[in-house]
Amino acid sequence: MPGVHATMPLFRNDTVAAPVAVGDTTTDQRPTTEALRLHARASEAATAGITVSDCRLPDLPLVYANPAFLRMTGYTLGEVVGRNCRFLQGGDTAQPGLATLRAALRAGQDCAVLLRNHRKDGTPFWNELTMAPVRDEAGVLTHYIGIQTEVTARVEAEAALHRANAELERRVAARTAALTAANAALVAAQYETLDRLARAAEARDDDTGQHTVRVGATSALLARELGWPVAEAERLGRAAVLHDVGKIGIPDGVLLKPGRLDAAELAVMRAHTTAGAAILAGSTQDVLRLAEEVALTHHERWDGGGYPRGLAGAAISLAGRVVAVADVFDALTHARPYKAAWPVADAVAEIARQTGRQFDPAVVAAFLALHGRAPAPDAS
Repeated sequence: MPGVHATMPLFRNDTVAAPVAVGDTTTDQRPTTEALRLHARASEAATAGITVSDCRLPDLPLVYANPAFLRMTGYTLGEVVGRNCRFLQGGDTAQPGLATLRAALRAGQDCAVLLRNHRKDGTPFWNELTMAPVRDEAGVLTHYIGIQTEVTARVEAEAALHRANAELERRVAARTAALTAANAALVAAQYETLDRLARAAEARDDDTGQHTVRVGATSALLARELGWPVAEAERLGRAAVLHDVGKIGIPDGVLLKPGRLDAAELAVMRAHTTAGAAILAGSTQDVLRLAEEVALTHHERWDGGGYPRGLAGAAISLAGRVVAVADVFDALTHARPYKAAWPVADAVAEIARQTGRQFDPAVVAAFLALHGRAPAPDAS
């Protein structure tokens, strides 16, 4: 075998047959010779690079390299024999595979690593290297055999796929962000439209136009106190601003009357619940469907004495039960054409007195808990 010392036990340990005795003092070496020739021909014909390093010499020099290795690296046999394989590294010593390789060599173990090597002309290539120790009959490590396969095309294809995936992920993230921003803008526009519609109705009997805003905010706080998820509580707050949207169709003579309404007028006023639900009916938007529910049910009573349908207890929408407390509290604490504003403490006491009668006890408990933690409101 070119480049291999005649005494090197490279291929002797695994497949060579035992000597055959001929007479008393001679042996027939033909099986050994044939096996060595077979190994040599296989190594020379192999498409993978094969190298042999001698562990008995300092720095593990190469003592053999097959033609495939020489073609892969661009070196001649004379340029590699006697050298450590570090000449392939091209100064790149920070590769994780090198640390794994060196640890295996120190331990006398086999290993498989992926290395970025360099040819004689300096061009890089990816080398899938498998190193296996060779030991003599006594178990002493003598050589390492290296099997080297160039996998540059595969590695570059994987890198290109990784880059493509990263670019796709970047584009998806950018598109998602754009859609999220667009959706947020759309939702904001929808909410603004809802607020303006609510204020248009409320402006007729609320000079400040803030009743709907306050009821929405209080409803959201009550929902959170009751354990609703943040998004659902916020949706209720948005829907609650439309609780009185039906008032847009109530005649001024009834809506703005400073005194007590008679039975006929009261029937007209109470119709704002069904009118509001009719205005909001048929929407595909969650917030508007919830607003329809609130508009229809926020004047129902826990004891069944409310309107428009006389529902009682859990038959009343929970959203309607929440908004009912928020609406009454705000109505009590702010002046209307027919009444003066109540002190906050009196309004809170009235809400508590209506537990189990006008209001759901669980909602009242949440309301009282909120007011127990809230600072005393100022005059504004």
